[in-house]
Amino acid sequence: MVASSSFSERNFQLGAEPRNKLVFAGDVTGEIRVTMKLTNKSRSRQAFKVKCTRNDLFRIRPSTGILRYGQSVFITIIYRCLDNQIPESDRHHFGIYHIPAPDGSSCAGAWTEHYGPPQGELRLKKYKRRKKKSLLFYTLEGAVRRAA
Repeated sequence: MVASSSFSERNFQLGAEPRNKLVFAGDVTGEIRVTMKLTNKSRSRQAFKVKCTRNDLFRIRPSTGILRYGQSVFITIIYRCLDNQIPESDRHHFGIYHIPAPDGSSCAGAWTEHYGPPQGELRLKKYKRRKKKSLLFYTLEGAVRRAA
């Protein structure tokens, strides 16, 4: 399964590695783990959230946190097949959201006090399924939005 996105650094203040693909390779009827690295490239602390549309198929650890300037965190995304149910094409997405986090605030506190849309948003979406032997590959196309 491959997840790819294109985004603009100007709009998204966290660095994401891999930049344009998440590859879930392995037995799609089992469990597949991938790792993504997020790095704070802004000049302030940033609270982040990583979400998906199917929490029963995908687990994200850690899904929230705070990053100081230059700090990085590794996010593990685990795909777990349920009852041989493969995600449908064009139905699901991953989202990475961030907001400024005041000094001394917790991640939950920063999100609770924040009003309006997130400062930065990266969405990985639009599955395209291809079959190759016993593997399924998904391509995700993404877009980044920034609140005005």
